[in-house]
Amino acid sequence: MFYMLDDTTAKKRWLDISNYNDCYGFRSQYGTRFRWFNGSIFVDAPPEPFEIKLLPYVAEDPDHGPLIPSYYDHKIVLMRDDLIEAMVTFGVDNLDTYAVNLTDPDDGTVYTNYKAVNIIGVVAAADMKKSTATVHNNIPLVDVSFDKLVINEEKVQDLLLFRLAENLMTILMNEHLRNYLLDEVATP
Repeated sequence: MFYMLDDTTAKKRWLDISNYNDCYGFRSQYGTRFRWFNGSIFVDAPPEPFEIKLLPYVAEDPDHGPLIPSYYDHKIVLMRDDLIEAMVTFGVDNLDTYAVNLTDPDDGTVYTNYKAVNIIGVVAAADMKKSTATVHNNIPLVDVSFDKLVINEEKVQDLLLFRLAENLMTILMNEHLRNYLLDEVATP
């Protein structure tokens, strides 16, 4: 069985993506835009560290909470070091990581225990006959919208973590990895 790697549903601090192009939309020295979601190794190393800010905390906002989670997935995957360490300890070997300075504008704290993560590997693993989905442009790749996703486990083989080729924004993890992370990583 596989589970989606997803942001926490707990109230949390949010990332400030107002400067998205400055910190995520960088280009290589050859002018090629780096794509964090296609599962490929970058030919050129991106500039480090990424300077990313949190939005100011607004206690009165029902969507805000004081939690800074171990995982963010918004245009780019950010993971806290303990989450990465737990994944690597379990055997995940397809994480390409880059230094991040995550700044809290409320008090100026700079968290250096986060990395921008490029997850290497894309697998066309959806069983489209058993899944319920909307296929856009008659091509069952990249941005399929699933109401029910059924995975063909033979196509996944022994991968622990990968991007789904049918919807590149979907990151799936093996059930055993999920259970291990729930035990090993302290916060959502």
